[in-house]
Formats: sequence, structure tokens, C-alpha cells
Amino acid sequence: MMGTSNPQPSMFYHINLEQFVTADHPMQKIRPLIDTDRIRTLCEPLYADTGRPSIPPEQLFLALLGGYLLGVTSERALVRELTGNLVLRWFVGLDLDTDPWDHSTFSQNRKRRFTESGLLEQLFDETVALAIKQKLASPHATLDGTLVQANASHKSFVPIEVVLKPEDYKKRIRSLDQTPAQDPGNPTVTFRGEPRSNQTHVSTTDPDAKLANKGNGTAAMVGYTVNGLMENRHRLLVGINVETFRGLASEMEGGRALIDTFHEKHDLRIQTVGADKGYFAKPFLTALFKRRVSPHIAAKTTGWEAVHQRVRRLGQTVGYRLAQRARKKIEELWGEAKCWHGFRRFRRRGLLQVRDEAI
Repeated sequence: MMGTSNPQPSMFYHINLEQFVTADHPMQKIRPLIDTDRIRTLCEPLYADTGRPSIPPEQLFLALLGGYLLGVTSERALVRELTGNLVLRWFVGLDLDTDPWDHSTFSQNRKRRFTESGLLEQLFDETVALAIKQKLASPHATLDGTLVQANASHKSFVPIEVVLKPEDYKKRIRSLDQTPAQDPGNPTVTFRGEPRSNQTHVSTTDPDAKLANKGNGTAAMVGYTVNGLMENRHRLLVGINVETFRGLASEMEGGRALIDTFHEKHDLRIQTVGADKGYFAKPFLTALFKRRVSPHIAAKTTGWEAVHQRVRRLGQTVGYRLAQRARKKIEELWGEAKCWHGFRRFRRRGLLQVRDEAI
């Protein structure tokens, strides 16, 4: 006998949000690992002693974390998820009778409290310290950088006026003239045949973003360089930073900064660092040896100075082969973040805001 749907829903429901979170759900395993009391303690100096009670700061952080885990790419979409996703409501701690907040709640709290406080970086460092304390982090690490698209387009790039001759500047302005039929929000900008570089052009949308590519024949994108330091045992990121794109220099200088910062903040000393051929440069290799770190870096066919030869000899060891095999894991991390967690394109603008988003 074919069943039919019940057209008369019940007037009352006796439910618990936790019953919608299955035992094998990833959120079920992640939620107990988050110390909300510690978040409240760190946020306490950012709030006044008087006035109306605020939204609990730990719930804001849980909502942002849950959004990244679910691949939500905007704050408006995050509010929609909080409205209808019962698992996310359970994760954040909102019961069925509580309305989710307005999307501007996140941006206003970042602007007024969190962006310049260094809170996210402190939470990240404490998480790394906990992993080291529990013997989850290895002294053998891997460095790698990736390009992440900025929240700006090629059309937002205009010449830096001080480097243009007056006639060239007038010609550029005429080329930007819009006819009434054009969309003012998306004007037609023709830059075919016009030389464009980071030395002559700047984005009006995000001045910190630069024209960037990996130099392998791909088209330039507007983006940032994100550097990561991963320990090789459990592929945990123990350091991350964002740099304005400056070619390979942004990866090598950013990598050195990650190693120095790790040594300053944690007791564990990095013994070896694996990386690809992009790091096979004399200044970077010399810097690693000065820090008593063995560079297990893929060698190029160029470069025959003493430091290059020393790295090539390290390339014949078992440790080098293990490091190069582990090196692929950080590329998997970048791929997972870009495919599943909204890391392919930054949502925020400006180097300081983008760094917070990366952390």
C-alpha cells in the first residue's frame, strides 16, 4: 500500500539538538577539543564592564570556525546556515528558540575588537603548544607557499600616477571614460597591449594585493602569498603567514620568518626542513645552516657554490628521501583548504585582515 504524507504537522515537538548530530559526524569530534573558557578569558579585556550584555564571544568564534569547516564563503550565508542547519546550531550553542545574529555582527566585532588584538594568532599558538606538549609535533618540518586569490579584480588596477608622463596619464583617463550604456558597477576596461606590473599599477580595491603568478606560464592573478610550516609526523600546520607577492622572495623570506617565530614561541627546535626547488637559493640555504637546520630541499641543476654542494650531499641521505615524501602532505593541505574550506579566495581586504582570515 502506497503511503501518503501527513498534511497536519504536530503542534508541539519534544526534541534535543544533539539528537541530530550523529556519533560519526566530524563536528561531534571537533567540538570537545575547543576550550570556550579560554576564549572567554582572552576576550575579557576587549569588553567594557558596563552596558548591555554582548553576544558571547566564544559563540562568534565557534560560528566562524563552523563556517570554515562547512565551506561557507560569506557572512550572510553563515547566518542562513545558522538559521536552518541544526548541526551548526548545536556546534555554536544556539537553541531552537534563539534567532541567529545579523551578518554585520561579525564584521563589527572584527573591526572594533578582534582585528588588532592578535587574539586569533594567540589561539593558534596555544593550539600548537598543546600539540607539542602532547608529543604530536615532529622536529622535522616542511615549508611551502601557495597563492590565494584576493578579493579584487584586474579591472581595479590603475596606474600609479607619479610614474606616468602627463600625456600618458590623460590617455589612460580617456580610456576609462564610461558611456551611459555601461554598468557603473562593472565598467568595461580595456588593457590589451598595456604593460602592467606591480611597479606601475596598484589596485584601488585592495592596495596590498599584487599581480602574482608562479612563473610556469599561467596567467597572472590578483592575490597574496601564503606560507605554511608543517610538521611531518601528523601534517599539522605549526606556522602560517601572509605576504604581499614579491616573487620567490615572499616565499623564502616568509619561510625564514615562520621558522624564527616558531623557535621564539615554542620549546621544540626544528632540525630539518623539506621544500621544493623554489627554495634552492644561496641566501635561504645559508640562513637555514646558520639556524642549525638541515635543508632537505630538492636541488636544481644550477648553482654550484659550496652551500649548494652541501645540500646536494644531504640529498643522498635517507632523511632527505623521507622529507621529500612528506613534502607532498602540505600540498594536500593547501588543496583541501581551497576545495573544501573557502581558501581559494580571500573574503576580506587588506594585509592585516587577510592574515587574520588565514589564521
